[in-house]
Amino acid sequence: MFCLEALLELYPNHQISVFAKNDRVPLPALSPRVRHHVFGRWSSRLRTLIYAASGLVQALWERPAFILTTHPHFMKALRLLGRRTPTLVSAHGIEIWGHLDGSLGAALRQATGLLPVSQFTSEVLQKEGGIPASRIRAVPNTFREDLFTPGPKSVDLLKRYGLKPDQPVLLTVARLAASERYKGQDQILQALPRLLQELPDLRYLIGGRGDDETRLRQMAIDLGVAHAVIFTGFIPEAELADHYRLADLYVMPSTGEGFGIVYLESLACGRPCLAGNLDASSEALDGGRLGFVIDPKDPQAIGNAILRFYRRDHNQPWLHEPEKLHEQAVKLFGKAAFEKSLACALKELVNV
Repeated sequence: MFCLEALLELYPNHQISVFAKNDRVPLPALSPRVRHHVFGRWSSRLRTLIYAASGLVQALWERPAFILTTHPHFMKALRLLGRRTPTLVSAHGIEIWGHLDGSLGAALRQATGLLPVSQFTSEVLQKEGGIPASRIRAVPNTFREDLFTPGPKSVDLLKRYGLKPDQPVLLTVARLAASERYKGQDQILQALPRLLQELPDLRYLIGGRGDDETRLRQMAIDLGVAHAVIFTGFIPEAELADHYRLADLYVMPSTGEGFGIVYLESLACGRPCLAGNLDASSEALDGGRLGFVIDPKDPQAIGNAILRFYRRDHNQPWLHEPEKLHEQAVKLFGKAAFEKSLACALKELVNV
């Protein structure tokens, strides 16, 4: 949606066709210049084939100024267009890291340009995919400025979770899937025994649901910290900002983030973040200026950073100033910043 809104503003005289593989109904009408094609009603066996074929046929028929695909694997179909139409590919993270030596890499090397969401993924494309830097332009993620803003702690959420307004709270929001253990909840749990010695009232909120929740609950019991861990379940979008505001520090020492929109959302709500240094997470924290960047596999380092935050044993006073954090999130990654980086990338790669 962010990308579509930006394209409408950047190209006021162009029609835009949107092909959505899994949507069942068109997006709300943003503009009469948008034609939305949805394929979610087709069976899963036929959907990909019909989706790809429909897009290729329309591209051959209309000869668009350029095609932008938001998933790298769709480039495997778009390569059939050859050089007839400029093609741009958005790249995020783990969907390409370590997967560029086969058909995916061959397809991406035929693209006119690559738009990774981080410099980290840009470097992966160059090193693993052999794609020259001249065909890559990073376009960082953005967030909803109107939805994620500083504010007081929600009285309803305080009651729901049995928290006091001044109680120290950590938060992680992510799918609790075995395939996504790289998010770092394990390491936060391992850091809790020591943290609770210093901060006995500390509570750790784990947002999300999935097939790994039972294991995480047992891990909290085994570590003797179950009383300090609150599993919130799925958090609806309408309550997400209030959950960020409920915490003092957003903690997600991940090892697999292509960028990390949750960091931006937390910062925009005035809450600093703790992230890992083995993926692109640090870019969302402006290299660590807006939080703490540590070894995500080291629970002791994680605990040290959290204690430094609560003790204010650091030289970043703005981490405790919600309005300044929001201001920085908007300046670096808000709508205007996103549109500017996308416009520059498109001008340099396809010159439309």
